[in-house]
Amino acid sequence: MSDPARILIVDDEPNVCFILQRTLQNEKYLADTATNGREAMAKIGRATYDLILLDLQMQPIPGIQVLQAVHAKDPSTVVIILTGHSTVETAVEALRLGAFDYLMKPVSPDTILQRVREGLAHRSDERRRSHVLQQVDTLSETLLSLRTESERLQQSPASSRFLISGTLTIDLHRRSAALRGRPLDLTTTEFNILLCLVQQAPQEVSPSQLVNQAMAYDADHAQAAEIMKYHIHQLRRKIGDDPQHPHLIRTVRYRGYLWSHD
Repeated sequence: MSDPARILIVDDEPNVCFILQRTLQNEKYLADTATNGREAMAKIGRATYDLILLDLQMQPIPGIQVLQAVHAKDPSTVVIILTGHSTVETAVEALRLGAFDYLMKPVSPDTILQRVREGLAHRSDERRRSHVLQQVDTLSETLLSLRTESERLQQSPASSRFLISGTLTIDLHRRSAALRGRPLDLTTTEFNILLCLVQQAPQEVSPSQLVNQAMAYDADHAQAAEIMKYHIHQLRRKIGDDPQHPHLIRTVRYRGYLWSHD
C-alpha cells in the first residue's frame, strides 16, 4: 500500500486553511498548512510535498513567487491555484509557470477534492512515465556502449578523432564533448544525440531518427517526439541553451531539431 500523499495548503485566511485541512485529512491525506508566503517557503525548504493548494494574493511573498520556488525544487510537484482575485494575466502566468489548475473562490470542497485526485493521478502517471524512460535510456546506453566499442575497435588509426562545430569540440575516441573549453557532463544518450545533431547540421533531424541513431531503438513519431522532448530539454540545460529561447539546439516545428553552432 502506497504512502498517503503529502499536501500543503497555503492561504492567508485561517478558516479556509482549517476547512481544507479537515476535508483532506478525512480523505486520509497528510495535510499541512501555511498562512503566508514566507511560512510556505520555509516549509517547502524543509519538506517535500506531492501537491500544493496555493493562494496567489499574499504578503509579503506572493503566491507566484512560491510557485516558482516549488518548481525550482521539484518540477513534478502538482500546484493548484485557489484565488479570489483573478485576472487573465495572472491565470496565464500561473499556468505558464507550471500550475496544474486555476480555481476561483468560492469553490466547494468536493470540487477541490476532485481536482486534488486528478492532480495526484497526473503526478503518478508522469513519475511512472519518467521511470520507464529512464529504464529505456539505461538499456539503450548499455547496447550503444557495446556497439560503439565494437565500432571503435574496427576504426582505422587514420580516422579523424575530433569533430568541431563553432566552439563545440567532440572527441570521438573518448566520446566526450567540450563547449567553449568547458567539458560537458553528458550521459551516453545525450552525447549520442548531440553527435547526431552536429553530424547532420545544418539539416534538421526528426525525433524518430534521433531515437534510432542515438538510442538504437525504433519508435513511431508520437513516441519518439515524447522521448526526445525529455532528452533535448536535459541536453539544452547542460550546454547552457535557454529552453525558452534556444539558439544552439533549435526546434523545427513538425520536423525535428537542428544544431546551430554559436
